[in-house]
Amino acid sequence: MGKRMRGTRQKGACNSENQITELPNDLIAPILSWLTVKEALRTSIVAKQWRYLWTSVSALNFDANETLDTIVANPELRDVERSKYINFVNHVVKHHRGLTIDEFRICFDLDETSNDDIEGWVQFAMRKEVQWLVLDLSENGESTRKHSQNYTFPLRLVEGMQHCNFGFKSLKSLSLKWVNINGQVFEYLLSNCTALDHLSIYSSGDLVNVRVAGLSLKLKSLELVFCLGLEKIEICDTNLVSFTYLGPVISLYLNNVPMLKMLYIGEGDSGLKNDIFSQLLCCHSQLEFLALDMLHPERTMKLPSLPEFSNLKKLVLKIGARADDSLLQFTSLMIKACPYLDRFVLELIWKSPAKRRRKVGKAAQSPHQHLKLVEIIGYFGRSSDDEIVMYCFENAVALQKIVIDPHTEILKQNLSVMGQNKWEENARIRARKLESKKPRDVEFVIL
Repeated sequence: MGKRMRGTRQKGACNSENQITELPNDLIAPILSWLTVKEALRTSIVAKQWRYLWTSVSALNFDANETLDTIVANPELRDVERSKYINFVNHVVKHHRGLTIDEFRICFDLDETSNDDIEGWVQFAMRKEVQWLVLDLSENGESTRKHSQNYTFPLRLVEGMQHCNFGFKSLKSLSLKWVNINGQVFEYLLSNCTALDHLSIYSSGDLVNVRVAGLSLKLKSLELVFCLGLEKIEICDTNLVSFTYLGPVISLYLNNVPMLKMLYIGEGDSGLKNDIFSQLLCCHSQLEFLALDMLHPERTMKLPSLPEFSNLKKLVLKIGARADDSLLQFTSLMIKACPYLDRFVLELIWKSPAKRRRKVGKAAQSPHQHLKLVEIIGYFGRSSDDEIVMYCFENAVALQKIVIDPHTEILKQNLSVMGQNKWEENARIRARKLESKKPRDVEFVIL
């Protein structure tokens, strides 16, 4: 009986395998496009007729997270692994037979020493009329190299778009990380990539002034992050929907941006000066999502001069603070300035896990009629944490749920795993004491 059962399973497995290999190539190729290129290559051994299917996939994803993790742990392997990665990408590019590609994604620690290879890949993507192009040349999510060592996106490449039948006319999304791009290239991309919907630039060393203007632009989302040479951004007369800026203090000009709904702003160690709100006067009443990344807001901002964000549904405050500084005044004023707020997220980045003995403060009563969900990330159980929780209990009339999350990056950087777990458990114990003070119908979740 046992042998017959095993035989039956083997036959079923064989039939299943035959059914898979008999699927038409037109059906298999799109499925392979959901895999990384290495994963797609492995399928070539499944059946003889699948041997070259990978050469026609429409999404070329050269993600190498595992290798990058290995390099971070063993930096001496960087040069060897770089060479392997470059050779692998060149092999795939050389043998690709598809007429077009939807996605081309490079994700590896590469710099100016690989200029020729990277430029060849970009030209390949242009010839294949790529729609989504990602050049992420950082280490494993981070990088310590100087911007002068970055690969530089060449001006001649984008200038050539005007004189050939191929280019970036099909490009919808472009993401460049640790790639230098200057103002001329930026303008050329906006002018010539007529289908461009999303543009993301991280850690470029060459951008100084950026101007995005013209209702003819299809650009809906723009991200400029840690471009440390940037001095001025001007966005006017566009249909931009989402804008993110993180970096040093700059001159920011927004004017006639009627479609702008989502804004994420953070201006580095100097914090957000109060003039950020004056810069938002043209659009504050239309925003639906606002995220602010800042240090010591109660020290660096003039309160209570805040405009009313009359259409805002979600507010995210990522705040760096010292010791047990109270954040209640700024936080309560921000919530009050958003009368239709539905969701509030407070992410606390404490410079020190130290606590200070003091009474829990209170802000003036200001009932909020629409706030339903509150999330506090980086909760340590300080008085400054508790007074914000109590403020929400007492003023958020429609509150349905509050989430307390003790996890924070500052603990990972400064404590061992055991020490981190101890701090987080102490925070949970403190949070449980607040649960008895919550309104009856409010769900209280501790992660």
